[in-house]
Amino acid sequence: MGTPSWRVALRWFVGALVATALTTIGPAPLTSPPEDSTASGPSGDAAGSTAAGDVSSSVAAATPITFPTAETAGLPAGWSPRRTHTGDLWIRTAGTVVEDLRITDGVIHVAAQDVTLRRVHAVGAKVVNDAGDTCGSGLVVEESLFVAGSAPTHDTDLPVIGNGGFTVRDVVIDGVPEGIRVGAKQCGDVVVEDSFVRITPPDVCPDWHGDGIQGYGGGSVTVRRTWIIMREREDCSGTAPFFYPSGQGNTSLTIDGLLVEGGGYPFRAGTPGTVRDLQVVRDSWGYGPVDVLCSALTSWQAHVVTVSDGLTTPGAAIECTGSGT
Repeated sequence: MGTPSWRVALRWFVGALVATALTTIGPAPLTSPPEDSTASGPSGDAAGSTAAGDVSSSVAAATPITFPTAETAGLPAGWSPRRTHTGDLWIRTAGTVVEDLRITDGVIHVAAQDVTLRRVHAVGAKVVNDAGDTCGSGLVVEESLFVAGSAPTHDTDLPVIGNGGFTVRDVVIDGVPEGIRVGAKQCGDVVVEDSFVRITPPDVCPDWHGDGIQGYGGGSVTVRRTWIIMREREDCSGTAPFFYPSGQGNTSLTIDGLLVEGGGYPFRAGTPGTVRDLQVVRDSWGYGPVDVLCSALTSWQAHVVTVSDGLTTPGAAIECTGSGT
């Protein structure tokens, strides 16, 4: 069943209270760095070494960042396909480069190493690189656009890109109920950079648990300069724009520039790692801006922001808090 309307209303009421508290707190950092340490800055200045759970010496000032948008990332302006394909497509030769393809209502099965998908327009289509016992590790998906097709979307739809050992770069994912899945750790780690993801409720929504990036049995995930939005309906609520929880076999994370918006908690994380330049759009959450297992992290830097055309204006620092489940 979908989330009852009174629960959705309660989420947004709690979120408003949190936003008010953040405004009152002002832009002070989470914790003051020790006097003998140097806080890391946005340009990569060295920070003092920290143990897990001690994030004080890695707090840095907020940085305005220009993130990719649906208009600036993905397919180049004026693009048109050289080839069109309907239904499933298998890639079984290592080093294959697929360019300028429009694929509709199918799955690109990557069953070979070091495949590149470049300038692909995927309409109601997905990419899977761990078919059976085969890992399509070294996969690169770049300058591409993934959108829903003409068929109704469902809460059971698979992510549009998964599951392990791949890089997503300069990609737009827009208007689908599931974005990127980080799993199949035996296939390798995952990098997502310079991309824009907007997750929307499925047309058929008895029990949606959508995410922009989700880890389930995933290896190390690195996210750089990426914007993830989650849209919800009163009768159809998802999980989170970024969801890399503890207790689900995930390994570690590195966040180096991530803008999130929407969901109960826009950023949920429970693994070891580092978080730098995490930015949460003001008043976009239902319960609070983050839910994080802080004891697992070696650095933490997060702020509430406003955003216009991808450019953020930082406000209050966000305290590292939660359980990360």
